Amino acid sequence: MDEAAVNRAFVSLDSWITANGWEGYDPYDIRGQDWFVRLFGAQNRFSGKLRGALALVESRLPPLALRRLLRVRKQINAKGMGLIATANLTRWAATGDRTYQKKAEDVLSWLAENRNRIYPGASWGYPFHWQSRIFFPRGTPSVVVTATVGDAWLMHYELTQSTSSLDFAEKIAEFLLEGLNRPVNDDESLCFSYTPLDQFKVHNASLFAAAFLARLGALTDNREYQAQALRAVRYTLSEQNEDGSFYYWGSEPPTIIDHYHTGFVLRHLDTVYRATSAQFIAQPLARGYAFYTERLFTQDGIPKFTPESTYPIDIHSCAEAILCLCQLGRQFGKTERIASVFALTQEKLLSADGWYKAAIRWKRHGEVVQDIPYLRWGQAWMLLALARLHDYLAGPETDKKEHECASA
Repeated sequence: MDEAAVNRAFVSLDSWITANGWEGYDPYDIRGQDWFVRLFGAQNRFSGKLRGALALVESRLPPLALRRLLRVRKQINAKGMGLIATANLTRWAATGDRTYQKKAEDVLSWLAENRNRIYPGASWGYPFHWQSRIFFPRGTPSVVVTATVGDAWLMHYELTQSTSSLDFAEKIAEFLLEGLNRPVNDDESLCFSYTPLDQFKVHNASLFAAAFLARLGALTDNREYQAQALRAVRYTLSEQNEDGSFYYWGSEPPTIIDHYHTGFVLRHLDTVYRATSAQFIAQPLARGYAFYTERLFTQDGIPKFTPESTYPIDIHSCAEAILCLCQLGRQFGKTERIASVFALTQEKLLSADGWYKAAIRWKRHGEVVQDIPYLRWGQAWMLLALARLHDYLAGPETDKKEHECASA
């Protein structure tokens, strides 16, 4: 692995994304169609069986062919756009090539035009309906999407001192602080909800908001932003498991621990720590990273999906592994894993056209590659991972504190 190989991978993927006009498929786009919601969306046993039958069909048919059969169209996804903008800003900062600046600013212009105008401040959601424990109509603003977009506005402000970018960042903070619910909200801690419609307690999602507020607070000397960020961190750390891990859901019996959500939590904690110098974060962060590197990788350095299961080896996990190891590895070690993850993506998941396949799954006869270019889920995350990896390989001097984004 060298800088040239990583640069070639970035340029190839960037060219493919640009040629496709930022549009792409998503793992959740079929279930987010209007017809799917009408036919299968009811929360009863019959509709549940229908959804199960469709899931079986999905598992048996090539995902790209199935979307063409069902006439599911490619879409532009705001979260993907935020990641693409940050990736291009990262390359501009590293190379001085203003082509990357122009690409990032074109994306930011799209985001400015396509923001949600119903809730306070500025926010963004997904371009399809989605179902969790409740139903979310398309466009419902999400803390994860909004904070990811916010990272791009913050980085643009860092690089240009643009007052309009800072204004967008302040509007995003307004949404996070006024548009979201607080299912936990006591004197010491808080948890930000996933959207304005729910009371979910999801650790990585709440920390998306915390990391953004901590960075913005550091840039603007706003102690209130940083105080709110630290309250969210205290809630998550109060629920860290003894082995250093974090469950996906907070304040309830044990739930899933997976690779990319664990990586999000660790990078957000690190971002808040760097922005605030709050020492109470340091030891839990070290414990969490130890769990992550020991339990969420194989002995060969391949990202596992959960501590108990290697498969599916998801492109999202691979991108997150690169991002997390690059951001925390110099402090905590295990940086040799980066080469293993990069080699895996290039050898088994890279298509001939420069995009990355969705996952490697295990079936009765061995590994099967899921051959579809999910844009928000895979391509945008890998673009950012490759940009950060190139900086990492260039040396510690490029790993500047002010350019480390929560993004996640």
